[in-house]
Amino acid sequence: MKFNYIVIEREFASGGRDIGRLVADKLNIPCYGREILEKAAEKESMPIEYVEELEEGSTGSFLYSLYKISGMTNGSAGNATASERLNSAEINIIRELALCGPTVFVGRSAALALGDKKDVLKVFVHANIDYRINRACNVYGLEENTVKNVLKKYDKRRSNYYKMNSGKYWKDISNYDLILDSSVLGIETAASIIAECCK
Repeated sequence: MKFNYIVIEREFASGGRDIGRLVADKLNIPCYGREILEKAAEKESMPIEYVEELEEGSTGSFLYSLYKISGMTNGSAGNATASERLNSAEINIIRELALCGPTVFVGRSAALALGDKKDVLKVFVHANIDYRINRACNVYGLEENTVKNVLKKYDKRRSNYYKMNSGKYWKDISNYDLILDSSVLGIETAASIIAECCK
């Protein structure tokens, strides 16, 4: 394949997770998203609910975090915070999974962990607000009167997490090779485009 690793960042309720799974099915390769979070929680002996808040709520200094994570991946955990230990665990898990061959990664700023690889396709999935509201209510079961606040909350968390891990802005188009609007293309077509790019 032209790209062995597909990394998908996505707005909340844009369908990025479903697109990632469809891409994996089309290419007959594994897809990991929340599973990385679960593995990291188990490794760090943290409750999954706590880890979810910790992971996407991180807002620390990028340079300091990079310094700390570098030390932890070299075996020197020192006095690392829970957030730093989690970041390090996720980076190591992503690298370990990548050793098994071509893979789709959804979220978790996986592009950072795969920074030494040249065959990574970096994708951003977004959608218009009406599509996201409809999807959040009908797929995730959110209440219509609270859905806009939930969208903002999760987008902010993902933006903060991406910034902390990469030092870059989440929606900066220069971070990605491919940007897809799922409200225009639909889930199936978006997945087909990504899969075709990898062949």
